[in-house]
Amino acid sequence: MAVQQRLLEKIAEKNVVTSDEMSDIARSILNQDTEKSYIYRKFVYPLLKKGYLQRIRRNLYHVTPPGKKNSQADRFLVASRLKEDYYIGFHAVLEFYGKAYSYYNNVHICVKPRNRFTRFTYDNVTYTPYLTEDTVTQTTTHLYRGEPVRVCTKERLYLECVKHPDNAGGWEETLKSLGSLGGIDFDTLIDYTIQQDTQALLRRIGLTLELFQRESVFYQHIDEEKIKKLSSRVKGNNQYLVRGTRGTLNEKWRLYVPNDFTEYLRGI
Repeated sequence: MAVQQRLLEKIAEKNVVTSDEMSDIARSILNQDTEKSYIYRKFVYPLLKKGYLQRIRRNLYHVTPPGKKNSQADRFLVASRLKEDYYIGFHAVLEFYGKAYSYYNNVHICVKPRNRFTRFTYDNVTYTPYLTEDTVTQTTTHLYRGEPVRVCTKERLYLECVKHPDNAGGWEETLKSLGSLGGIDFDTLIDYTIQQDTQALLRRIGLTLELFQRESVFYQHIDEEKIKKLSSRVKGNNQYLVRGTRGTLNEKWRLYVPNDFTEYLRGI
């Protein structure tokens, strides 16, 4: 009982814990190299029965300390425990930076294809894998509630939300959220965009930066030369900003922009 109580005291300091973490803590308490199956049977399973632990998915648990019946699993801590090689992206990172226009109950965890996992929902939050070969460039680790959490930088966040706005809640949510995202290094964002070597993305980034330059205090200081660095690389046929949606041609960016698109910028 003493070991079980001490284990609970240790994991109560956390919100989310893995089986391996609990095993390591139990071994340190016992001061011996005990098999994981014994630790689960003798110490972890009783905590599950008492309701102090709730299984999120295999080998991952939410800790409800004594006296905190309404404890919820922290979405960022859950996401950080699913895979070792990962970063959190899209709308969840807008929330992480405190710039999301709305609250969403979906977290995208960006992983390499070989590390894919099955989408699942726990505590009304859905955890969705997004497959990418690059989980390193423009990512950063923050200490969050005492634990390391890896997210994309603001520059990669901007690029990926504009590239896949549906993963950020759609164009309106994307624009209203990015419009208040201060602290972007525009040289880094523009160089990173050029490295992608994709006309569709280059045009989208250029168009949105130009719109924000006019509408948002966080973008008013963008130098025209930076935007020209993108516009000078526009080539090829006209494209649709939103596939299948007609609009007015923006000749600079060679994009058909829906007529109500700029309405999304109201209120930023």
